[in-house]
Amino acid sequence: MASFEQEELWRSAKALASDKAANTVLDRLEQRAIDEWKQSDPEDLGGRDAAYFMIRAIAAFRGELNALASEPDITRFNSRLKRAN
Repeated sequence: MASFEQEELWRSAKALASDKAANTVLDRLEQRAIDEWKQSDPEDLGGRDAAYFMIRAIAAFRGELNALASEPDITRFNSRLKRAN
């Protein structure tokens, strides 16, 4: 059984993952990085790399947030599998 703190963390992650404001901010940051990449000089490797890494960082943040938010569902599923065996 998960602790109260773990349950609270999962609830917070699920709320943040579905929060429209948070998703709007991440979408804006992602779009800004895409625009910077598109408008950058092809020889500005540093600027292009920075934009690429920003997009990757946003994707990684979203992925980890969604993984954390789905942990209780996975834990419940795994518990049911263990009981069935």
